Amino acid sequence: MEEINLASRKSRIFAFMIDHFVLTITAFFPLMIILMNVEVQTGFMFAIVGIWVFIFFIFLTMKDTFKGKSPGKRIIGITVRDANNIDAVPTISRLFVRNLLLIIWPVEFIVLATKENKQRLGDEIARAVVVRERDISLWKLITVILFVIIFSIGILISTILLLVKNSDAYEASINYIESNEEIVEETGGIEGYGLLPSGSVQISNGEGEAVYSIRVKGKNEDILVEVYLTKEPRQDWVVQEVYYD
Repeated sequence: MEEINLASRKSRIFAFMIDHFVLTITAFFPLMIILMNVEVQTGFMFAIVGIWVFIFFIFLTMKDTFKGKSPGKRIIGITVRDANNIDAVPTISRLFVRNLLLIIWPVEFIVLATKENKQRLGDEIARAVVVRERDISLWKLITVILFVIIFSIGILISTILLLVKNSDAYEASINYIESNEEIVEETGGIEGYGLLPSGSVQISNGEGEAVYSIRVKGKNEDILVEVYLTKEPRQDWVVQEVYYD
């Protein structure tokens, strides 16, 4: 074991963080799109979320099956190898069992941090080791991590904007604002809307409530409009109250 160039604990943790970001974003984005475009009943929502959790679980457990390298390991320059044959990649079933233990990731991190051979429980059960294939400079590592974080934040913001601005409640709010003569007169003519509307939407069994704060850009001045809407089962959103200043 001493002759094997084992990957450092730090590199393994960084690789796991990258994988976690990639998998979370990959699973989160389409899930939000589905929920946004479906008339969600409580039971159906739990079913969709359950299916997506299962898909996330499959990706998590199978992430190292392509040549022993997950996306994070590929970036960091490390790979999974057979403990008894360093030139071979463990079988898919062994790689699956190895990552299955990530369900108890706090325990796995403790074991990885404390064991001298830098193996976690999944490694030992699957008879696998994680080795370094190439070195990566500190600056490159920092750049990769910053890129992943910035990219993740960008995807998250884009998803939120997509969810908000393509929802029926937001569309009903905009239609009401544009048809409200007092708001049009106050702004001197509506030219656009703020990039990041704030608010919340709650739907349960077809009934819903929504509140939005929308920055309305006008020819003469901008105003902040707050819209409160409600929804009955199988009915469209209805504006109940509007405030602006």
